[in-house]
Amino acid sequence: MEWKLVAPDIDRLLGCFDGRHKNPTVQTRKVLGALDRLFEVLADLVPLATNNEAKSIWLKIPRGSLGDFDSYEDLLGEGEVGSREEYIALWESEYPDAYTWYELVIVKNEYCQAVSVGRVPVVCADLSREPAEGDWHEEHLLALLELLARSADESMDALRSGTYNETVANELPYFHRVGVVSRGDVWACEPESRAALFDGMDNDTFEAFCSYAASDAEDASIINRLPSMTGNDFLAACALGYEACGYDLCGKGGKRLPLDELYLRYADGRDEGLTGKGMGIHSGPGIDLSSTKAWEEWYFDRNRFGGHPWEVCRGGNSTHVSLFVCHDGPETEFRHRLGELSEAEFQGSKKFWGYYYAVAGNAWNRSVEAVSFYVALKRAGLPVILRDADAILARFKGEDVVGVVPHDVIPAYCEGMFPKRFGTIQDFMHVYDEDMANFGDKIEWLPEPAAQLASKAPES
Repeated sequence: MEWKLVAPDIDRLLGCFDGRHKNPTVQTRKVLGALDRLFEVLADLVPLATNNEAKSIWLKIPRGSLGDFDSYEDLLGEGEVGSREEYIALWESEYPDAYTWYELVIVKNEYCQAVSVGRVPVVCADLSREPAEGDWHEEHLLALLELLARSADESMDALRSGTYNETVANELPYFHRVGVVSRGDVWACEPESRAALFDGMDNDTFEAFCSYAASDAEDASIINRLPSMTGNDFLAACALGYEACGYDLCGKGGKRLPLDELYLRYADGRDEGLTGKGMGIHSGPGIDLSSTKAWEEWYFDRNRFGGHPWEVCRGGNSTHVSLFVCHDGPETEFRHRLGELSEAEFQGSKKFWGYYYAVAGNAWNRSVEAVSFYVALKRAGLPVILRDADAILARFKGEDVVGVVPHDVIPAYCEGMFPKRFGTIQDFMHVYDEDMANFGDKIEWLPEPAAQLASKAPES
């Protein structure tokens, strides 16, 4: 088959690769030669500031003509379209612009050569072993590498002529860009998103949270300490939070559940042997929940690990609520070992050591529960902080920003994509045409990192 440098052919070839992470594998001599040619095209490109083994450049590839799209007869036979008008409409919906943009990333070190396009890892060639005699994907891989090299050569020509960075800045589609938008601007166009955030929050709890946050709800140094604890103390604190969140506290017959059973109804369950009824690593026989000594032996046991005893409202990796029990001892001892505290300071600090609680749960759909947990414990007179309290309050007031990320990036754990000047960004989103029409002019787009030629880069 003759492959053309058009977006549909690039997409067909990318579809031959499953998109999963690729470990270094042996490649054929032909593939290694094609890789060398691609890397040679980009030889004068300065590596990424964050990784001196990697280089990145945008490719601007034409969509081609209607004839470069899927066969009309095939789509008609498969029932995908019912007329030529529908065929044209499908082409225009999948390739609405004259050009499609792809980010080409290459990596090379002494062990491997790797190529990815967008979020699709194409190949990772093992350079430490003898080339393979043959490979199932060789034909498609050679075709794709040749097309990528041709397009990369065009981008490099534009970089040498001084037009590349300006073109990227002016023409790169929004769905490939990173930006921020005020949550208040989003709410102005989507009031339902504000209502969803406040779902379950009563006004008294919110007002109490605002009051506590004004006195720094994140600062553990300004709250008291509990000199001792038991397992029942922790479970009773959980029960306060569950009640504040409106959780059902009763079992069959309407009788209130015992503290340990209530905890296990809503918590993760991997309690590291606390209740004796949990699961997972070190589930254990349980401890005497009324004993301060038993608690201390369990809490300070360095062999206790692998569970989630503090995940009191179970959820996903970033969508659960935790109630941590904290103690000053381990952190202070660590600072002492680092030399931050003198022996006298360390010994003097011991009289202030004790336990306190820390609530954590900054996912937008769990923040009401996290705030309710925090306020309930605070009202009960327990020493407690709320992690990310200021950021959570800013979210409820619509005073923070939401991170806008490219469509091929999952909108989670994207904090590292944004400068610190924006503060704590808790939520991330994709925007689409309707969003651009509604609040696109309110988005602050971050500039794309400028590509540079190594031969013209200033000496360091």
